[in-house]
Amino acid sequence: MGSLTIGSNALRYWFMEFPREPGDLDIWAPERPAWTETVPDECPIDLFWDDRLAAIVGDRDRTAEPDEILTIKVSHSPWELKNGSWRKHMHDIVWLQDNGARFIPELYGALYPIWEDRHGKKPVNLNQDSSMFFEDAVQRIYVHDSIHYSVAYNPGHPIYEDVFVDGQDVAMDMKKVWALPFAEQVRLFREEIYATALERWVIPTNYEISPKLAYAMALRKTITSLTKGRSALFMILNYKIFRDPDMDYVQHHLANKHYLERL
Repeated sequence: MGSLTIGSNALRYWFMEFPREPGDLDIWAPERPAWTETVPDECPIDLFWDDRLAAIVGDRDRTAEPDEILTIKVSHSPWELKNGSWRKHMHDIVWLQDNGARFIPELYGALYPIWEDRHGKKPVNLNQDSSMFFEDAVQRIYVHDSIHYSVAYNPGHPIYEDVFVDGQDVAMDMKKVWALPFAEQVRLFREEIYATALERWVIPTNYEISPKLAYAMALRKTITSLTKGRSALFMILNYKIFRDPDMDYVQHHLANKHYLERL
């Protein structure tokens, strides 16, 4: 069995201009490869192995190619990682995309079950992927849907209402979601991010928190906790689009506060 070098060292191998100095040497291998004997002692080696990686790593020592590095980072990003590397992965994903790297769906499909076992399966709504978002414990002041109405691009009519399962007014039909034009898909997810930012951070702080900070936290929360599957992947692959608000959502919400309904 060979070994696969990933992470920042792999990025520096392909891109000398990559801006971050490698902090350690990340390797996928069943045991420490012989070639690492020449690695300086001050460079920590982080070894990881799962038998399901065998077909990916192959039978020779090699460095992951840019498309592989991108896909590996994408595959980690649906979770809030214990080592605090989520923000770093997202930065690297955008950087790699800007430098021509492409996502490999087949590799992502092979890696995702490994990380599910390692990081835990993401909670599932009763409707599973038919309902994109689910609520967890949060102190609420207003009815959740009323916040959506106040911040919707078309006030009073959030996009999710156009993609409900026929005959229902709660669960979204994901086939309808993915049939929307790309720009409308982005807006649907943005509306949820804006509503999450308002409900969890902006309103509880009496509008004193930075709207941009609240949005960044809501985007991260939406990717890592409030969505799964294709929904989370959509925001990760399009993070460059999502990472900044496309409007002054707080002022938009305040201008439409007549839609708010107190609990």
